[in-house]
Amino acid sequence: MDAIIAIRQHFHKYPEGRFEEVNTQKKLQETLQGFGIKDIKKCAKTGLVVDIHGKGPSKVNGGIQCIAIRADIDGLFMPENNHDCPYRTTTQYAHMCGHDGHMAMLLAAA
Repeated sequence: MDAIIAIRQHFHKYPEGRFEEVNTQKKLQETLQGFGIKDIKKCAKTGLVVDIHGKGPSKVNGGIQCIAIRADIDGLFMPENNHDCPYRTTTQYAHMCGHDGHMAMLLAAA
């Protein structure tokens, strides 16, 4: 749990704008690779498509059982007025819509 909190705070501190999320993409990819996930493909310039293969039976009723989850990763071009926050944004962008939390939850699910 501490690792997920730390990664959310990292994303909150270093948000990037739409289609500029190069460092965010890199951090997500490195974190997923650290979990042992290898099937990671870049898409839409700064996005990732990640296939995680479970260890259970691959077929249920003749089909493949799967679930899809997604998260937005961009910050908004606006100031953060949360001056007391130790992990306050350091860029001209801010995760005012909670995308930092969405990324953390996606990583926790992985």
